Amino acid sequence: MMSEPLTPSQLFLAIVLGGLVILLLVYIPVQVASKLRRMRRAARCLTCRICGYRFVRSDRQATCPNCRARNRA
Repeated sequence: MMSEPLTPSQLFLAIVLGGLVILLLVYIPVQVASKLRRMRRAARCLTCRICGYRFVRSDRQATCPNCRARNRA
């Protein structure tokens, strides 16, 4: 069973659609991973309400290492 060869317009369409599929297969997982990473970082990091210093908290009632103010999570 011999199929006829692709015409130039069909080949171009196949290349464009294949590129779009590959782009989506890469783009969507990258965006999901980026969103998860941002959510994890937001859960760990805290900004001091007094001086605005950003730090990684270790407990629920974090103390700012810059100004020693108590911050609530």
